[in-house]
Amino acid sequence: MKADVEMVRRIADLAALGISEKEETEYAADLNVIIGYMEQLSGIDSGDVKPMEHVLPLKNVLREDVPVNENRREELTQCAPSVDNGCYTVPSVVEA
Repeated sequence: MKADVEMVRRIADLAALGISEKEETEYAADLNVIIGYMEQLSGIDSGDVKPMEHVLPLKNVLREDVPVNENRREELTQCAPSVDNGCYTVPSVVEA
């Protein structure tokens, strides 16, 4: 597969991007380099290679998710300039 200016124009149109003629030529050349590299990689025999999730071994360092039934509504609404029935009140931004 070879990328040309027409392909770049179609991709730009699908992505709703406005690009200049100079950029179209540059992107076509860049795409050809990328496609060439992918074709080179597809020629490599990787049948004996085990798939991996990540290059490095990962360990979850997050704390346990422990549910806590804590009602801090009064504490959290103390800094609000206006509260009504336990909820923040804000000025209307839509005119009726």
